[in-house]
Amino acid sequence: MKNIRAQIFWLNLFKTYKSGLILVLVIGIVVIADLLFYQFIYRPLLTVYFSDVEKTRKMIEGGNIISFAPEAWLSLLGLVLGTLIIVISVASQSTPKLIDLYTGDQTSLWYIWYIVVGSVHNMTLQLYSSSFTIGPGKVLSDILLNTYLMLPLALLLAVPYVLYILRYTKTSNVINKIFKDNIRRIHELPKYAAVSLLHDKKLRDRIQFEMFESLNQLDDLLEYVSFKDPKGDIMNKISLLLQEYVAIKAQVKVHCPDFFLISPRIRQDVSFKTMTGQFDEMERGATFYEQKGFRLLGNAYIKLIEHEDFDLASLCASELAECGHAAIKYEDLSLINVVLIRFNTLLRFGIKHGLKNKEARNLYNAIFHYCEFIRFIVESKNRELIDKSCRYLNIYINEIYQHSRKERSFGFLVDVFTWEFKRVLIALNENGIDIEQQKEILSYFLKIDNLSDAYEETPLKGRKFSSGIRGMQISLALYYLSTNKESLAESIIIDILNDHEFMDRETLRKEVSAAGERLKTKAALFGKILTGAISICTTPKIPGIWRFSWNYLRTCWNHSPFLPARFVP
Repeated sequence: MKNIRAQIFWLNLFKTYKSGLILVLVIGIVVIADLLFYQFIYRPLLTVYFSDVEKTRKMIEGGNIISFAPEAWLSLLGLVLGTLIIVISVASQSTPKLIDLYTGDQTSLWYIWYIVVGSVHNMTLQLYSSSFTIGPGKVLSDILLNTYLMLPLALLLAVPYVLYILRYTKTSNVINKIFKDNIRRIHELPKYAAVSLLHDKKLRDRIQFEMFESLNQLDDLLEYVSFKDPKGDIMNKISLLLQEYVAIKAQVKVHCPDFFLISPRIRQDVSFKTMTGQFDEMERGATFYEQKGFRLLGNAYIKLIEHEDFDLASLCASELAECGHAAIKYEDLSLINVVLIRFNTLLRFGIKHGLKNKEARNLYNAIFHYCEFIRFIVESKNRELIDKSCRYLNIYINEIYQHSRKERSFGFLVDVFTWEFKRVLIALNENGIDIEQQKEILSYFLKIDNLSDAYEETPLKGRKFSSGIRGMQISLALYYLSTNKESLAESIIIDILNDHEFMDRETLRKEVSAAGERLKTKAALFGKILTGAISICTTPKIPGIWRFSWNYLRTCWNHSPFLPARFVP
């Protein structure tokens, strides 16, 4: 425990005073190299060549072996610093925070301080060479070390260093640098918590600020870069940071729950300006860092759909679903609810944008990833969360339907949302969810078709269902029959009969038969889902299912418990 605390102390000390400590280390290395060169190289090997003291003194005084060195050192220092200033200044126009990263880069600090110390060392030798206060032999040793070892080494490293900085300014490398630094901070949190260091309020506040600052740096890059690849990389990195944080959060919470108290510096963060009323809730749920990341992804989503970058907007929803998956994996109920709220926010902005611009493409992928997250919830078998998420989904389907009555571009969205709801119901069955809860969720699904298709020009008079949704309901009934869930299939059949209450027996038979025929041709009408080669109106191919299912339906129609009174013979 003491060793860990000592290691952490020295690491924090080095990070805090990095530049000054590297300068001290470089000076120490030069001094040690000076002594070692004199003791082990000059005295045993070179003394014989400089045994004549007067000749050595004259050679030094003549300046033949040192007079050029100060100009060489200063020229090298000017060349390197001038190149860096130009490169960093130009690159920082499109890559903000680059100067901050450069000033903290260890490689740069080591090399620049090496050149500076070498220059000062040479200037010192200029004074000693005229006074010989330390003897001509020692002066000559220092001159040889500085002029013929240190200076050539600095010159040889100049070109590789400039190339290193040029690569450093590449946007992808800047993103990776910020990401790796923050990953390191996140992985250090359990170590700090285990040795009670996070109980130190100053250290805790500093770590929180650094974690937020890294996210802000990525957000600034997302704003400035114009190419899609780095934008997508930034959103992926934000998501990965959140997932890594969720993975270690429980360990930190056990040892130091105070870490999740929001510090004054974090309260002033621009993302939290409009969330002051939620601070207590964030502290109770320990979600302040995730809220920050989700806020950045949400802002990016809004900007991307406004600029019609729908593929990148879809990536925002995808990364949000992955964060939700991580929350489910580590059983973080507070975070799961936050992800649900964030998905609702994305859909709300997507609907608003679609109505304003008569463009619904952003919603296709958003609902896919939303339902993907709901299926993750289903796999967790949390009854409360399953019911909550499905109720949200039902609300949005009904809202989309209402909008589709006025905006024709939303017509197909009703079928897309229904298809995703159908996949959720299948996931409920595959994960062995209680049959009563399946019936409850199915009842939401069966309420969707209470009105006619939004895109039908002349819906039938008195008709109370959507033929497109009806086809998916029948395909779901076929799935239930194939898995021996006859009670669920009966619920669908009863809903079908109730919706056909206005029809006589023959019309009912024709209508249901026509619905079955439509299932065979829906692929041609609707195409394929973008996320896979599955038609939105098909059911798993099981031998003999059609014959069995239609016989089952006819049997139900002939029994009065499943028919309105007017259908009974």
